Amino acid sequence: MIDHVNAYAIAVRDVRACAAFYRDTLGFQEKELSDGFAYLTFGPKGTAGLALVAAPGLEPELANKDKRLVLDGLSRSYLAIFLEDADREYEELRRKGVHFVTPPTTRPSGQRFAFFEDPEGNLWEISHFPK
Repeated sequence: MIDHVNAYAIAVRDVRACAAFYRDTLGFQEKELSDGFAYLTFGPKGTAGLALVAAPGLEPELANKDKRLVLDGLSRSYLAIFLEDADREYEELRRKGVHFVTPPTTRPSGQRFAFFEDPEGNLWEISHFPK
């Protein structure tokens, strides 16, 4: 039985460069770092962290066409986080040089969101529901 999520893992080409982005730009805490793997934490102690895994190391494990990281040219997933104010976070991250692929926008549900990407194009959504 699954009792908790340990990490949100994303495949990257350059583990060290991506770890530097998450550590230095986004403020994650680096717990482990090598050429093939990094583990960073964020949020309250005991919550899941972020694992950065070198894509070449994953390729043999995901060689089957049904298990590809990219399917028909699109990433199969992205990471979404809720926070107090996506607009404020957008401005703060933009000042730090983060590349946003969409500016803050409102969905029909009223949810405010924006997407940014890490140095390797992995997408993150920041969002909130205004009070």
